Formats: sequence, C-alpha cells, structure tokens
Amino acid sequence: MKAIDGMYLSLIALTLVTYFIGEVGVHSLMLSLGVFAIAIIKGAIISEYFMQLKLVRGIWRMPILIWLLILVVVIFTAFNV
Repeated sequence: MKAIDGMYLSLIALTLVTYFIGEVGVHSLMLSLGVFAIAIIKGAIISEYFMQLKLVRGIWRMPILIWLLILVVVIFTAFNV
C-alpha cells in the first residue's frame, strides 16, 4: 500500500468520525472542538500530500495552515458567541 492510499483511508475515516459525531445529536463544546481539530488535521493532510506541500521548504507551507486556523476560529466564534 502506498502512502497516498493511507492518506485516502485516513481522510475517509476522519470524515466518517465527524459524520457520526453529527448524527449522535449530542452538543457540547468538547465535541465541537474535536470536530474542528479533525477539520484541521484533514486540511493539513490535503495540503501536505495532495497539494504536494510536503516537498516545499520554508514559508510556502504556512499560508494554508494559517488559513485553516483562522477559518476554524472564525466559524467557532460565530457559532459559540
């Protein structure tokens, strides 16, 4: 199995985890933070492996991760204020 296949499988697994968290219907701050953490992990996997940013050195990797963090903070703030 190639590394990219493992990334696909992990993305599918993480997507299923967030789906089942939503289907349970339990609402709590910790679950929300968990879903956002999974979203950041999935975004990092996509940027590193599918956008090939793991091969790039220096500052070029940071904008995607910073954008993900800003997006999560804005969405979390909008729904929890």
